[in-house]
Formats: sequence, C-alpha cells, structure tokens
Amino acid sequence: MKMIGNVIISDEVWATKFSCDLNKCKGKCCQYGDIGSPITEEEGQRIKDNLINIKDMLSNENLELLKKGITIKDKRGDLHIVEGAHNTPCPLSFINKDNIVMCSLHSHCLKTNQKVLDLKPLWCSLFPLIIKSTLVGWIINCYIPDFCKSIDNPPPILLSFADYLSEIFGEKWVEAVRKEYRKNEERRMKNEEGRLKREEGKEQERGRG
Repeated sequence: MKMIGNVIISDEVWATKFSCDLNKCKGKCCQYGDIGSPITEEEGQRIKDNLINIKDMLSNENLELLKKGITIKDKRGDLHIVEGAHNTPCPLSFINKDNIVMCSLHSHCLKTNQKVLDLKPLWCSLFPLIIKSTLVGWIINCYIPDFCKSIDNPPPILLSFADYLSEIFGEKWVEAVRKEYRKNEERRMKNEEGRLKREEGKEQERGRG
C-alpha cells in the first residue's frame, strides 16, 4: 500500500501496467456486469439534463427506458445506472461501425469540447480503476476482468488515467505519482546494476579457481 497526499493506492494498482485498447476489448466494460455502473444523484441529474443532447446516438428503446429514470437502487440502496437487461450494453451506449460499444456521454463531451468528467460518471470514466472517497481520504483499487484488453507495453495504470486523476486530485498529485515511479525505476536500475556486478564477480572468482 502506498499513500500520496491523502490518497491510498493499493499495491496492485501501483504495480499494474495497463492502458485500454478499445479495438481489442470492443467496449465490453459497458456491457458486462451484475448491475449498471454505480452513480451518484448529481451524476444522474446531469445525464437527465443532457438526454436531449445525446438522444440521436441512442436507440428508441434505450431512450424511452432512460426517460423513465436514469438510476435504480440495489439491495443496499446504492444508485446504479438503469439496465435494459442483464449483460446487455448500457442504455447510454451505442454500437459504432466497428462493432465497438461506445459511450454517448463520452462522445458528446468530445464533440462539444467539454471535460468528460463534467458529464460521464466517475466510475465509468476511470474503470478498471476503482476510487472511493472515505472520511480519511481517497482509496484507489482496480479490477481488471478478462475481457479488458491493454495496449502493448502500457504505462502504469495510474498514468494511463493521469488527465482524469489530475482533475480529481490536482496536477501536483499526479506529478508526485510520476516522481515516485521515477524513483522506483532508479532503484530498480541500481539494484540490477548491483546484481550484474555481483554475477560478474562470481564469474571472475570461478575463472581464477
């Protein structure tokens, strides 16, 4: 576990290198799951207010579903995005020409030069990172299901989401993360250099013997 500022980062997150390859995963994170993505009342209201702006990207069936209500509650009373059926694409999504499940909220933000986090729910924007606010600060974990696919040679997952995380925690926090990764890499290289020198010394000893 690592703590930077008031943010606790799990060991798994810190060690994970991942950056979504949408062409490989086909947007399956917007389709599979036991229930719709977690959402807050404020996020639900923003989506409701913007239905008119994204309706042309949605099917008539999904639009009618969303008009009846953006959210549902689970057994604990937590809010989630409403679902049309189990393991079907989110009603806020559409399928593009490459058969990729795309987010209408994300697409609208890109088209109108809005910040994605101003409209798209936090959970959806950061997945497979999972961040939670607590009384003592934030906690970052991750869950990478089998259908998630990464690009080759990805950066640390935290840096893959640097733009979004800087909006939440600030640019100084992201720079502190980068600095910590650089220090880790310097330590790794120093340890590797020491290991190679030790191996070289052992070879020389065997040669003299």
